[in-house]
Amino acid sequence: MDTFKITNFIKSLAKEYGFIKCGIAPVEKLNSESNYLKQWIKSKYSGEMFWIEKSLEKRINPLLILEDVKSIVSLAYLYDTKELHPSEKNIAKVSRYAWGNLDYHKVLKKKLKEMTNKIKEVDNQIKTKFYVDDGPVMEKVWAVKAGIGWMGKNTNVIDPEIGSFFFLSEILIDKELIYDQPLEDMCETCNICINACPTGALIEEYKLDASLCISYLTIEKKGELPQDIDLDGWIFGCDICQEVCPYNKHKFVTNELGFQPNKKIYNKSFSELLKINQEEFEKEFTSTAIKRTRYEGFKRNLLHNLNKLKTA
Repeated sequence: MDTFKITNFIKSLAKEYGFIKCGIAPVEKLNSESNYLKQWIKSKYSGEMFWIEKSLEKRINPLLILEDVKSIVSLAYLYDTKELHPSEKNIAKVSRYAWGNLDYHKVLKKKLKEMTNKIKEVDNQIKTKFYVDDGPVMEKVWAVKAGIGWMGKNTNVIDPEIGSFFFLSEILIDKELIYDQPLEDMCETCNICINACPTGALIEEYKLDASLCISYLTIEKKGELPQDIDLDGWIFGCDICQEVCPYNKHKFVTNELGFQPNKKIYNKSFSELLKINQEEFEKEFTSTAIKRTRYEGFKRNLLHNLNKLKTA
């Protein structure tokens, strides 16, 4: 199959499997991004996410992941739903990407596995490797290069029509394809996201101090949280910098039933959720993204918010 046909085949597969966008970029070593990432880590903006530095060389050079890789297919999959976050201060908030019954990794990996199998069926010489934000791949960088969207000032990839509430995943492939062009950065003079961040994690345009980010604090941070930090009601992740973005004013919602809000956690108070014991937590959230914070982190986040509420 020639370059034009295999490219069209991959894009038609992406549409068939429900991806809202599919873009393709040629592989290159990420030299400028490497310098930025090294300085970002040196500034301790990565917090306790030590695996980023450990996999640094692979992140900046895809050839260390898949030998002879020539193209990276970037894919976007919607996860937003029609439901809104509750406004009451005693109600716990969970990021939209995690409030469903299914862990998105399982959903998307199944799709990517089937897609790569079909690609190999038309050309059994092709080598592929795929990731859903869990490998040594700078997925936002490649999404920008592949024309999925531009890198917003909140460090999320933004599409001018569908916004930013989508998962990114990639297929690395050892074949030259027809490539897409990057989009123009349309953030312009807007700083709404920077001004809206309650912890000041967006320290400047296009730069995030992850150690201050509510998503990092509620998921990645181990042990006790700094007492002066206000999680603003969030117990897993945070959607604030995306919610305020003008490009998300028109809601595009997912068809994936597993991403709809789980009634066990959606619109529940901190006190209600604190009644969940470890056994119940393991049973209820074992197939969801929330399991990543583990029961200890789940309870810690609830208590931290509840204590802030009491002392407000």
